Amino acid sequence: MAKVLCFGSINLDEFYHVPHIVLAGETISSTLQDKKAGGKGANQSVALAKAGANVYHAGKIGREAIWIREYMASLGVDVSHVAISENEITGRAIIQLSTSTHDNAIVLVPGTNHTITPAYARAVLEDFGSGDWIVQQNEISSGGDIMRIAAEKGLSICFNPAPLTPSLHSTFPLHLVNILILNEGEARSLHSQHTSTTASPKAIARALLDLYPLMRGVVVTLGGEGLVALFRGPSGATMDFELPSEKVHVQDTTAAGDCFTGYLLGSLIRDVFPKTAAHTEDEAYFIAVHRALREANVAASLAVERHGAMESIPLASEVRERLERS
Repeated sequence: MAKVLCFGSINLDEFYHVPHIVLAGETISSTLQDKKAGGKGANQSVALAKAGANVYHAGKIGREAIWIREYMASLGVDVSHVAISENEITGRAIIQLSTSTHDNAIVLVPGTNHTITPAYARAVLEDFGSGDWIVQQNEISSGGDIMRIAAEKGLSICFNPAPLTPSLHSTFPLHLVNILILNEGEARSLHSQHTSTTASPKAIARALLDLYPLMRGVVVTLGGEGLVALFRGPSGATMDFELPSEKVHVQDTTAAGDCFTGYLLGSLIRDVFPKTAAHTEDEAYFIAVHRALREANVAASLAVERHGAMESIPLASEVRERLERS
């Protein structure tokens, strides 16, 4: 099985339950406070592991967060490439959770996540090569360098450009990306770098796929409206997909996107991309893509029914059971 390197953030997540997301100039009291393991990179590693992928995590933590490293290992993530700093603090995410709308607002404290260097990345990537995958987000330093080094080593690249900063387009070599997974706001922001014309999410996916020839798929998640996606088949033909959101009782959306990304990439690696070489027909390929999108959609729907980040990510058996019922 191909190895998947998730090169990304590890955070201490501090949750504050509030009546509503605080407004400018407002002071409100939290009704509940909790501290858990998180970070987009770490969450996606755990989702990949629970989806059955052979996943390795690379990142950096302070000594006070060694328990997170151990926790990730207990969930099936290879953490041998997670570095421990003796004199820096682990990144933090300060998360407000609205008890009225179940929305969240997040403030990031970068900490060790912003001390990643190209030299460290190159050392990690010595253990990976052609046939392997890397998944990246935008919560650590040297992201663009990591992507370039991974491409030099022959890895396929999955990119979830969150958070989408103004400098992302000039920092990351997007022409090297094979799978792009982003939400509607991120998609519109990225699309606006190339045109001032507004477009539908499906049209944006088409524009991005056309712009970057190495891309095999673009997925735009739409929250409660589901998702749209466009994939390129073995012959070069494309197919678009639209999936509605699952009907669920939302408790916490914190890890929804990370859960979706991990499960989607895990399913694509397991069931879809092997077909590129094994089949000349597009039909089987696109059927497998649709199944992977459904699996990720269901996994994310299970995650939002629970509180927390890493803890909310479902097991593969739970996802299969929900799929069989739907």
